[in-house]
Amino acid sequence: MAFRYRHIVGTSFVAGQRLRGYLSATLFVVLSITACAVFSPAAVAELYRPAPDAVVDSSVSSDSLARLERVVELVEASRVPDLIGLEHWRELLTLHRPSIERASSRAQFAGAVNAMLKAAGVSHFHYFISDDWLYWHLASTFEEDGPETRIAHIGLFPQLIGGRWFVRGILKGSVADETDIRVGDELLTVDSEPFTPIRSFKGKGGTSVRVRLQRRPGLIYVVDVTPVKESLHDALQRAVSLSIRTVEHGGFRYAYLHGWTLLGDAREYWKLLDMQDDVDGLLLDYRDGIGGFAGRGRGFLFGPLGEHRHWTKPVVFLIGDGTRSAKELLVNEAQKGGRAALVGTPTPGHVTTVGGVRRVDEESLLMLPGRRTKLEGHPTQPDFRVERDIRFCGGADPQLERAQAVLVDRIRASLAAESADPANEPAADSLESTHHH
Repeated sequence: MAFRYRHIVGTSFVAGQRLRGYLSATLFVVLSITACAVFSPAAVAELYRPAPDAVVDSSVSSDSLARLERVVELVEASRVPDLIGLEHWRELLTLHRPSIERASSRAQFAGAVNAMLKAAGVSHFHYFISDDWLYWHLASTFEEDGPETRIAHIGLFPQLIGGRWFVRGILKGSVADETDIRVGDELLTVDSEPFTPIRSFKGKGGTSVRVRLQRRPGLIYVVDVTPVKESLHDALQRAVSLSIRTVEHGGFRYAYLHGWTLLGDAREYWKLLDMQDDVDGLLLDYRDGIGGFAGRGRGFLFGPLGEHRHWTKPVVFLIGDGTRSAKELLVNEAQKGGRAALVGTPTPGHVTTVGGVRRVDEESLLMLPGRRTKLEGHPTQPDFRVERDIRFCGGADPQLERAQAVLVDRIRASLAAESADPANEPAADSLESTHHH
């Protein structure tokens, strides 16, 4: 199977596969980032791990050894031995091999493998199976678009909390976006079967399904929706574009963008630049989704993105545990450079670059780490810390509310500084001319 994105810092994919897309090795070296996916083992395990009742595959026991050997082969051909030491890697393998080989289902195998990878202590090191939401995003991002990389979905960004699934985000332009489903609703069943992010809709593209949800304890409701089979990569790109809008708040107007992904061709940045003259500031929501290219965001904030243009007005970022990899690099640089205020909770400090995404078999992918960056293991702290418990929140967003207030304060301060700057005062002869007229 061919891949879209080939060249990743310090490593390459299967020999003979050609570089595609728009990756720049120079950009990676300068900014210490990589293409695409931004997922840490710990965050992935909590946010998107398959449900514990995953279907048992009777053939998995006999296949486990071969699958494990394939994982070992890919790891030892990557940068992992240089990152953590070959001896340490093989110690981890010896320690975890018995539990991996005892796995009686694909979900158990994945859990055991990921326990081993997590123990390596580097981010972007994870084994994904086809019950994972992120498996399908990776497949649709790194592999050639086709039926095998598309999955039926309704546009929910789910989070598993204490064994229960909740709506963490809703993609703009999706099926769910056209319903009354809200962030914080608990996802109970789909067609009377317990909700899981992938299996609940798999094979049901174009067919109406009934989703049962809980808005708050005791308040249960149902919605009938028709899943769409498509690339999750495309779904996130569309959601980014459709999220761009102008918001009026506190007597000012600001531009808003939900940065689900930093992939793409930077059209969202050009669209924001075209809005700059008509707004007073910018709010960038980088709390969820995946990473991509920090370089384009850097050009947007610090200039020049192109044609010597960049954003010059006040900026506030919303950040949290979903602000990883390229996003983490960008918000950290914006904060240190005085270009933006950060509101939310700390980032996870998972900024080892992606060394590659390799296919293990027809239903699993392995993400490999590349190089460490100086931010690895060092979370970026918000300027204004605001917690948010999404469970049964009914769409309420205290982080967004605080970010709006911070942005208004920064807009006022910017306007006051601008009016007090002598360089902005009209020339004396200009004033005299105006008076005579």
